[in-house]
Amino acid sequence: MNARGLHHVTTIIGDVRRAADFYVGVLGLKRVKKTVCYDDPGSYHVYYGDDVGNPGTVISTLAWNCVTPGMIGAGEVVQTAFRVAPNSLDWWADRLETLAVPNRMEVSPFGERILCFADPDGTELSLVETWEAKLGNGSPNSSTDHALRGLHGVTLNVREEDATIDILQKVFDFQLVAHREGTMRFVAHDGPGGTITLRMIGKSSRGRLGGGTIRHVAFRASDLDDRTAMIEKLRSTYGIVVSDPIERTYLNAVGFRAPCGVLFEIATDGPGFAVDEAPERLGRKLQLPAFLEERRAELQAILPPLN
Repeated sequence: MNARGLHHVTTIIGDVRRAADFYVGVLGLKRVKKTVCYDDPGSYHVYYGDDVGNPGTVISTLAWNCVTPGMIGAGEVVQTAFRVAPNSLDWWADRLETLAVPNRMEVSPFGERILCFADPDGTELSLVETWEAKLGNGSPNSSTDHALRGLHGVTLNVREEDATIDILQKVFDFQLVAHREGTMRFVAHDGPGGTITLRMIGKSSRGRLGGGTIRHVAFRASDLDDRTAMIEKLRSTYGIVVSDPIERTYLNAVGFRAPCGVLFEIATDGPGFAVDEAPERLGRKLQLPAFLEERRAELQAILPPLN
């Protein structure tokens, strides 16, 4: 399969230091960028992933001040899954138990054994065993055999089958590989970020954005031309209204609301997180876009310390 897959997912949090302790200290991800929300620079936007933040490995956290808990409903991402090595779920279950992170073992409709838990803000996460070679070399307690190997995929709650299914296949190049128990599995490739699951839940109320919910799911575009081709398909075939380009220094994105209600982005693979920091120093210093650099002292006084 020759496809793009997921670029990253972004979740909303309340406490940036608590989230950092979890994603780095518990899950062993690397902080690859410490910056701010460009539209609300008084709050952090922090990215976690493999050693260099390769597309398909990244979860980012938007820290909203005084955020209230969100509510999951239809048209929402209800679980973000990471890949781990074969035969490592029991190790992870023991680790989470030791660190007082509630967890449970489940089996997906497609026969996968998955370990389910949540981050401190309530974002639903899981681990899935996969067989491909790992990316990066960071892991909890320097145990590379158990390191996270990037995103596996996301699960969306949707009311019914709609044009989202067509968009996943004809715009983003995912293929429908299984349909069981009201759940559809789409696969783009067998690497990080290659899987999306749609769960049909029937008539149900919409969720509410807030702490512990996923703000958006970003799909990969190799470059601006690739993204333009996808935008043209969305506009001409589906009548989708796409946002103006969003420049985030490390990627360029456009956003749109999928027919199922989930906020999708299309994000370029480049220029990547090493554009303003050496790879070995990623995530250490607060990085600001040029238009905010003159406010550095002010923002550093507002933002909580994050070492």
